[in-house]
Amino acid sequence: MKKLKELSSKSLYLELWMSIILALLIGIISYTLLQQINYAIYSSNWSAQVYAKTKLEESVIDLQEYIESNAISSADLSDLSSWANKHPYMFFYLEKNGKSFFFSMITYDNNYEESDMTEEEFDELYSFNPYAKIYTIRLADGDCTMHVFEDFQYALLIRIQGINLVISALIVIAIITFLVRRKIHYINDITSGINILEGGELAYNIPVKGYDELSHVAESLNSMRIALSQQMENEKKALQANNSLVTALSHDLRTPLTTQMGYLEILKEHNYKSDEEMNKYLDTALSTCQQIKEMSDRLFEYFLAFDPNPMRSPDALEEYYGMDFFIQIISELTPPLMELGFRFNVNEPTESFKIKVNTEDILRVFNNIFTNIDKYADESEPVNIDIKLEDDYAFISFTNKIRQTPRINESAKIGLISIASLMKRQGGSSITRTSVESFTIELKFPAVRQQY
Repeated sequence: MKKLKELSSKSLYLELWMSIILALLIGIISYTLLQQINYAIYSSNWSAQVYAKTKLEESVIDLQEYIESNAISSADLSDLSSWANKHPYMFFYLEKNGKSFFFSMITYDNNYEESDMTEEEFDELYSFNPYAKIYTIRLADGDCTMHVFEDFQYALLIRIQGINLVISALIVIAIITFLVRRKIHYINDITSGINILEGGELAYNIPVKGYDELSHVAESLNSMRIALSQQMENEKKALQANNSLVTALSHDLRTPLTTQMGYLEILKEHNYKSDEEMNKYLDTALSTCQQIKEMSDRLFEYFLAFDPNPMRSPDALEEYYGMDFFIQIISELTPPLMELGFRFNVNEPTESFKIKVNTEDILRVFNNIFTNIDKYADESEPVNIDIKLEDDYAFISFTNKIRQTPRINESAKIGLISIASLMKRQGGSSITRTSVESFTIELKFPAVRQQY
């Protein structure tokens, strides 16, 4: 049953047709049940003995009042025919002085010719109805005898049948309205949700009901809401990082600049006692220049990380043999760390491949990675470098154990963001994975396998 419900609710068209079919089935069942009641009433003693008798008595009284109010005589057959036509379920003929002069089933007008129907034929018609009555009717020219036979039971059956049709139709309309009303309410819920989202309440989750197009719209709106919320959160973090960077660099630059200016003033005024002291001041000034350069490079990386158009043009990319390129950079950057006690394990793939990259960008990526290893990696465990090929991509990953206390604390940590932006410039990407004890960063490059 649940699967049938899910199947029927996967399309608004199918759901609408199912609703119409369901409403029609219920309407037909309702009409059938009501008609059973109708036939029971038609066949009841009340219908035959009370209702039909009462209607007959009322009709006879009405005919007598009509005759008296219009002073109708036995010659006014067209007037009598006019009344008879308004009472189709009452059949009668009038007899005066032993001769029939009017029959309600015949239409009398100016062109009427006297019927050839005999009195025996009238009597035969009369005998068909066991509830027929004989009444005395007063005409303007004297009394006459009215022989009456009626079919008020059938009239009641037809009237109730019409009522049953109306009731069944109303039931069908009510069911369709109820089912469609649910969808209209859901559309209103979605509209209200959109208004809430427009007001900036991105935490609001539009309810998802069913499996049709409307539920898909709600799911899409929720996905858009989550993406927009994440984008706004990222922008907020970027703004906070920008403020932190400006504050940190303002503070960090002030210290070496003040120191450098002080030593340069000493050197300018020759306030030193020996060449050794002068060289010491020069070394300190050069050291502060290096600090200022590093901070300037950090500032450049920050603006690079948040570059809105990070893709490099094809002309800015150069083709290299992947393994030779990676090994050359690694061999240049590992010696200083090996002097500090670091060890490196390199796992190479069995296949050769080529990559297209911007050399300057990739050098910045690897410099950032090895700088992070220097700051945060524990030299007691080796750094594992894995290079592999999968489909049309080359992967190089760096995994190291995390130091409990960083070797160096930097003021603005945007290295990983910078790496991600630089990799995106090459048409690649970067992924980081952190556990309690280890850190892994994986670089992904578009690659072309080499055939031998």
